[in-house]
Amino acid sequence: MKDRTRNMKYIRKKKKSGVPYFMLHATFSRGFTILFAVLIGSLLLSLGLFISQLSRKEITLSIAGKNSEMAFFAADTGIECALYWDIRIGDVFPIAYIDDDPPPPISCNGDPNIQVSVLDITSVAATSTFTLNLTPSGCAIVVVGKTLAGSAIIESRGRNDCGSGPNPARVERALRVRY
Repeated sequence: MKDRTRNMKYIRKKKKSGVPYFMLHATFSRGFTILFAVLIGSLLLSLGLFISQLSRKEITLSIAGKNSEMAFFAADTGIECALYWDIRIGDVFPIAYIDDDPPPPISCNGDPNIQVSVLDITSVAATSTFTLNLTPSGCAIVVVGKTLAGSAIIESRGRNDCGSGPNPARVERALRVRY
């Protein structure tokens, strides 16, 4: 009770009738300081939470961009490999087979033994495919379709993750070349 009375001041006032009376006027500066500190603290906490949430979203967006870039470059590597073996070397993705021999293996991206398999073959067209595994991660599934008329379509689907299980972060990008 001593502390409370120490902060109180008595102010002498007069009524309209002219009789003086005393009014008790208390100044509690400590209560205002605590209120102000709580207000500033909650403002700084909400600002910190906003910045951390914004940073988390930026990191998620950055990871998604990186995964998309890996998938795109895997697809591009698959296209370049197929174009090299079809245009420069030739006869790797044949249009029709005389005998039942499988196509020879090709070499891309440091892997010397990539098996090419024939998906479909008719008298006028053939479709071949191969899978290119990239290091440290990623792969490209390449499909080459050729016709007797001389046209070809190469489609490469690049992925950032080539696991067999479900992965919500897996990204696939595709490129197609016609010539």
